[in-house]
Amino acid sequence: MPQSKETGKVHRDRLIKWFYLAMRWLSQQSFQRYFRLQVEGLENWPAGSAAIICPKHQRWEDVPIVGLTFPRPLYYVAKVELFRSPASRALCQALGGIPLDRQCPQATLSTFRTLQGILRRREQIVLFPEGTYVPGAVGPGKYRFIQLLLRLQGHLPQTRLPFVPLGITYFPEPPGYRVAVRLGPPLSADRPEQAQSLTQEIMAAIDRLQA
Repeated sequence: MPQSKETGKVHRDRLIKWFYLAMRWLSQQSFQRYFRLQVEGLENWPAGSAAIICPKHQRWEDVPIVGLTFPRPLYYVAKVELFRSPASRALCQALGGIPLDRQCPQATLSTFRTLQGILRRREQIVLFPEGTYVPGAVGPGKYRFIQLLLRLQGHLPQTRLPFVPLGITYFPEPPGYRVAVRLGPPLSADRPEQAQSLTQEIMAAIDRLQA
């Protein structure tokens, strides 16, 4: 008897979760030998609700560091170029990647339908608000994506999404680095029109957390 589409989705989601947890365990065993995390402000993390995690972005190691900071699977907004080939697409999706194509509005609409489903399940999404690497400084945040996330609030049981600023600072300590990860209090806004000011607040909070 063929399995239903819903049953197949449940099985696939379970496989993805186990793959994510396996990769997390491998990262803990190898990655943390060279990157020793010190996490502050975890009491600011809304563990049981949907949320948007907004970290500083300066190097590729930021991604696994964010994953190791929180004890639950996360979803990452990533540029669509990482999903071009079947192999990289399968890997990115298994690790919680969500493709974003800023050049194609139709693809962006599909992405936001995906995001809406994730947030309805009270899952959490990682968004690097700078949009690219900015080493040695805190760059300007890109508010358009945050504006679209604020539009989703009207379609969620949760009336206000918490945006959690996250500072990541690397201190060389051979043979690797000590990494200070600092969480600030969540920020929020009521309307999409407030996206630009909310983005400025997020970036100012990240700047303070980088000290």
